[in-house]
Amino acid sequence: MRIDYSESVKYSREAVWKALLDPGVLARLIPGIEKFEEIGPDKYEVTAKLGIPSVKGIYSGVVEIFDKTEPSSYKLSGQVKSTQGWVKGEVLMTLSAVDGGTKVSAQAQAAVGGTIAGVGQRMMEGISKSMARDFFKALDGELRGSTADS
Repeated sequence: MRIDYSESVKYSREAVWKALLDPGVLARLIPGIEKFEEIGPDKYEVTAKLGIPSVKGIYSGVVEIFDKTEPSSYKLSGQVKSTQGWVKGEVLMTLSAVDGGTKVSAQAQAAVGGTIAGVGQRMMEGISKSMARDFFKALDGELRGSTADS
């Protein structure tokens, strides 16, 4: 399954870069995260609780950030599993300067297995895009708060 999503935010590329690589911020941005604990450089143990029908459950696994090119791109890979099945994927995050802010693009490739694979690709794409919208809404709120604190 492939998902592409992008959104522009009204903050500098450097501010967005800093937020997207801060483990504490990521823990607040990713929907359902209950645990986001560093286990090595740019490597995190995660637990997420999803309340979305058909994929509802607690997922545990590992997320890793790599191929960083400051402040324009990085890759994030991860795999999680639950009693519902497993998800394994990789996301290329790209930050581009645009008038009045930064365009953040996410190009994701994911594979699913177990019970959640039976949900169907169309439904999984809808769930993924909904989670991406929530992520970007949280990013805007996070950046708004950090620039207000400055």
